[in-house]
Amino acid sequence: MLAESTEVAAVMLSKLDVTRAADLLSRLPGDVARRVTFAVSQTDAVTPGAVDRIGLALAAQLNDMPETAFNEGPASRIGAILNSTSSTLRDDVLTGLDAEDQAFAEQVRRAIFTFANIPARVAATDMPKVTREVDQSVLVVALSAASAGDLAEVAEYILSNISRRLADAIREEMEEMGRVKTKEGEEAMTQVVNAVRRLQAAGEITLVQADSEEE
Repeated sequence: MLAESTEVAAVMLSKLDVTRAADLLSRLPGDVARRVTFAVSQTDAVTPGAVDRIGLALAAQLNDMPETAFNEGPASRIGAILNSTSSTLRDDVLTGLDAEDQAFAEQVRRAIFTFANIPARVAATDMPKVTREVDQSVLVVALSAASAGDLAEVAEYILSNISRRLADAIREEMEEMGRVKTKEGEEAMTQVVNAVRRLQAAGEITLVQADSEEE
């Protein structure tokens, strides 16, 4: 749409179903959207032959696009990998990216989803689904480690949004467990994060969009 003339964009928009056309229009910059919608008012005289020629030209352009090996962009791919690494390695990689390309490093940061992001990104109503996806013994280790460090608020968010009976049982196990080794805690928290990602990929939950993040 952005690469075509306003008139061609107006014809394209007019041939789409209403729902898809509205979605597409909402993605355009405001000034472009206004020009295209005005141009729609000028399409009464467009002939079926002209529409066919425009459609064929657009289809040819799509066919000329080279195949790519990856479905997602590089920032998303690196973010997904770093989701499953230790926080130390993740911080080291991001520091290195900052030195090489600060703008790309920021894109990777927005693509990363970690245990600390759970309160902001996972709806309270989805927490029971997440906890059911994780073995309770793993959940106890993850929450124990989080509670003992800087992630106590995350642990409390999870416990506050599951059934009271399950939360009480987990709290009791946490008290009995005592201190958790850092590595074991990180591995358990990574399993919780991976559970969130699996549910998101399966369409079971939808992550809340982070500020300034682009999906």
